[in-house]
Amino acid sequence: MNKPPRILVVEDSDDNRRLLSIYLGREGYEVVEARDGVEALEATARSAFDLICSDVQMPRMDGYTLCRQLKENPLTGTIPIILITAIHTSVENTLQGLHVGANDFISRPFRQSELLARVQTQLRIKELQDGLVEAERVATAGRMAVTMAHEINNPLVGILGFVELLQGHLDQGTLTEEELRSALPRIYQNAQQVRDVLGRLRAMSKAEVYTYATGLEGFSLAQGEEDG
Repeated sequence: MNKPPRILVVEDSDDNRRLLSIYLGREGYEVVEARDGVEALEATARSAFDLICSDVQMPRMDGYTLCRQLKENPLTGTIPIILITAIHTSVENTLQGLHVGANDFISRPFRQSELLARVQTQLRIKELQDGLVEAERVATAGRMAVTMAHEINNPLVGILGFVELLQGHLDQGTLTEEELRSALPRIYQNAQQVRDVLGRLRAMSKAEVYTYATGLEGFSLAQGEEDG
């Protein structure tokens, strides 16, 4: 059973915060409350959220500052944020919100249906984005597996070929010391190549992960250090 989306409500007014929590809770969302931006940052550091609804005007840390800090943090940068603004929102306020990374705005007073529609839209967008990121990760893992399989397969073919050759000469009683001395170093070299690839697989927990786009990561196939 899928867990309900977790939404963080950030609002310094007790009445407004409670009202938002009631609206969202009735829709089956798991709601966590914070009284200002400082508490919101503490909450996001403790656990993950699927969406944040935040008031703009708050003590200690306002919604713009909260939004900017969340978007600058790689761990919280993909969380959609809906800013709740005053009844008369100027163009400057809207541009400021967009500049710090807000995903949507709601002006007070708002209808419950409007709030829920905006929330559902942002959650759906995040779901689609998460799906794309997961697909890219699976594709990256698939490409890595193909690369590793190719790197293992080539030396294995060499090992099997030399072993079959030596076995054939041995069965026929024609195996010479010169042939043996020629084949063994090549078998050893190919076996070392397989060992190196397996060592890199063991070191995947230490592999370098690089980000080439927001939310998209890849793995470096550079050889890791052996454990000895």
